[in-house]
Amino acid sequence: MSLLLIRHSRETALPDFQLPSEIAGHRLECRHCNSLPALAACLRDASTRRPHWVLIENAATDDAQWATHGAVVCNALDLLPAPYIEIARHDADTLEAHLHPSHAATALVICSSSDEDARRLSLAITARLLNSRQDA
Repeated sequence: MSLLLIRHSRETALPDFQLPSEIAGHRLECRHCNSLPALAACLRDASTRRPHWVLIENAATDDAQWATHGAVVCNALDLLPAPYIEIARHDADTLEAHLHPSHAATALVICSSSDEDARRLSLAITARLLNSRQDA
């Protein structure tokens, strides 16, 4: 089984960061999406990949983009076949704040200090959830 980290950022190139290749024995894959339509496509792609968990790192997006593309992203999110953890820098940047999806996040990590801190925390939450399910 695998885990999927979807990084939504308006930047076309993201700085390098260190990710472990595995979390709790599950392979970690990473996808970059630089627009809301690309985020929807990554979410739809996750439906065919069928990861065990999805982590969605969401960037600030203006209201006009949400108005134009929000319904497509919400539909793709609601069809996601796995639980997900959302990562954002501020409450106002979350998918929940803009979309109110039926398929809500298992956890929402808001960390204004840095993207790296938020990512590290979300990976730790995922590892704990995976380990608790293996122990059950």
